[in-house]
Amino acid sequence: MAAAHMKLPIHVEVAPSGTTAENIVQEVFIVKQSSKRQLLIKLLDRYHGPVLIFSRTKIGAKKIARGLQRMNYRAAEIHSNRSLAQRKEALDGFKSGKYKILVATDIAARGIDVTGIELVINYDLPDDTEHYVHRIGRTGRAGHEGRAVSFATPEQGRDVRNIEKLIKTALPIVEHPEFPKEKFIEESKYHRGPKLHQRRRRQSRFHGHRHRQRHRNKYHKY
Repeated sequence: MAAAHMKLPIHVEVAPSGTTAENIVQEVFIVKQSSKRQLLIKLLDRYHGPVLIFSRTKIGAKKIARGLQRMNYRAAEIHSNRSLAQRKEALDGFKSGKYKILVATDIAARGIDVTGIELVINYDLPDDTEHYVHRIGRTGRAGHEGRAVSFATPEQGRDVRNIEKLIKTALPIVEHPEFPKEKFIEESKYHRGPKLHQRRRRQSRFHGHRHRQRHRNKYHKY
């Protein structure tokens, strides 16, 4: 019926939530927060095409971009603290090749539609797992092979597993020869501390109560 009333009827297919392009190579580095910047520099030296870096916060995006600029990288930033004119200049410069690197937050990156992005780096894993799909979808367009690299701290094993469940794919864990090998910490280990502390506090209260009771009983005998 719709076709009868449309001059140029079209059929649109929407990819299911969590679908990622098959031509995107995805990798995860397990790295301590303090080592992220050094690892970032090592990776940037490998790639010569446009690179899109995602930060979880606008303050983080600013720090990353300014740090790269001080090291003479052609980098720009795009986030909600930048004016509309500044965001437009950064995006236009990224498209034209003036800037090799664009550092962005999830909200500000919604309008980024640039072909030819060689690499997407998740400097921070997203708060919302579905944002991972939107982020890496900026590379591997127009039939080109893309690459997406994510930095995960040892405490973020659950976040990586949630992403894997969403995209129904296991993410390869890779290492850099110049950085110490890290592993995901089991949740039971890094959640054990507070619970153990609480248990010891309860035990301390219990033993203190018993000590006071014995002390009172000692003098009640006389």
